[in-house]
Amino acid sequence: MKYHGSESLIELRLALSAGTVVVVVAVCLSLPHIHATTVSLLLLLAVLILASRWGFSEAAVATGVGALALAYFFFPPGGWRIANPEHWVALFAFLAVAGATSHFAARAKCHALEAAARSRELEKLYAFARDLPICAGTDSMVPQFLDCLVRSFERTAAAFYDYGTGEVIRSGSKNYTIPLDRLRDAITRADLSVDSRAGTFLMPICLDGQVVGSLGVCGACISQHSFRAIAERMETGMEKSRALERATEAEAVRRGEEIKSVVLDSLIHEIKTPVSIIKTAASSLLSTDSDASNRHELLSIINEEADHLDISINEVFWGVHVEGGMLQPERVPHDVCQFIGSTVETMRSHFSTAPLEVDIPVCLPKADFDLYMVKSVLKELLNNALKHCPHGSPLAISAELANNEIVISLKDSGPGIPEDAQSRIFERHYRGQVTAPGGGLGLAIAKTIVEANGGRMGVTSQPGTGSVFYFSVPVSHRDVR
Repeated sequence: MKYHGSESLIELRLALSAGTVVVVVAVCLSLPHIHATTVSLLLLLAVLILASRWGFSEAAVATGVGALALAYFFFPPGGWRIANPEHWVALFAFLAVAGATSHFAARAKCHALEAAARSRELEKLYAFARDLPICAGTDSMVPQFLDCLVRSFERTAAAFYDYGTGEVIRSGSKNYTIPLDRLRDAITRADLSVDSRAGTFLMPICLDGQVVGSLGVCGACISQHSFRAIAERMETGMEKSRALERATEAEAVRRGEEIKSVVLDSLIHEIKTPVSIIKTAASSLLSTDSDASNRHELLSIINEEADHLDISINEVFWGVHVEGGMLQPERVPHDVCQFIGSTVETMRSHFSTAPLEVDIPVCLPKADFDLYMVKSVLKELLNNALKHCPHGSPLAISAELANNEIVISLKDSGPGIPEDAQSRIFERHYRGQVTAPGGGLGLAIAKTIVEANGGRMGVTSQPGTGSVFYFSVPVSHRDVR
């Protein structure tokens, strides 16, 4: 059907070309005393216009019809009987000039169309190269490459056959399909193979001199040169993706080793002193000359240092998760009052000498957070307060609803924090002028955990009046039954 339509269009153009000459001749016949040379020039102009607009075939038909009309109507005595040799020369000159101008005009038109087609193809290639993403791993790179190819060259189907896995990745219109056997055959060929009738291009894809698959494109009006450029771009993209993948894996291994080294160093540094103290106290307990008061004091020391050891290990544990980007909180609705009560209960022995006041409204809504993570944050704040405040000074925990979050605060009666230190207190390894043991990681890790749970953390303090550390958790909007 497409061929028949094209043939009908050509026949129509040929008929219109002959009709144009007939119109020009009819107009010339209607004018009195018009010279044959004038008619020849008008016919030449018509032939040139037809050649530049449609092509050589239409111009050749117009030339033939024009020559017949000149011989019949304008060269005496008429009726295709030419008596004067000059008129024969004029007729052949018309045919020669008309044929030459038709040829050159048609060729100029073809060159212009080819230049326009090349320009459009270059624009598509530029858009293809511009939009093509480069990502780690050929598993994600190949589908994106094919999608970008289909998007840049309209009415195109693309496929890639992976020689290693036997998998075929396809993209584009389902009206164009490339058979699997043809994709396999393309691997055995050394170069580009083209099926002009189907508009199919096939080419093997090589990496490091080894064939890894074949690329096929069907239904696209592209040149062989452009398809070679596309195939080369795919090879380059796959090489970059593999290189990026190897670099990412190497960086992950390096970072893992680095984190492992940091963890070991931190553990050794943090637990060496508590273990030494515990060992000394335990040795004293085992001696036969220790009385009851000494034993109680030594047991207290062991208990305190065990707590210190637990805090240090907890800091290292969360530090590893923070450094490795492994914080993935499981945020589910929790009752804030119960959460604070259970956390305080686990540390009840620490408040035998430090009075603790808890003020939590019973009407607070539930909040979304990871219970294990956020419990470690509250324990960190309580341990910090006990460590930095005077022995026996009171503490107060409160919670309130503010906008769309619940803010939990811990007020102490310690020495306070200077204004210049308040902006840095949540930095890693920042300790200011404190002399209490610790690596300066607790508050930094606590802030990271709070932010991972969708909240915020801060402090308000004035020297000599104590400090208020606070953090928030978002209110739950889920219907929990």
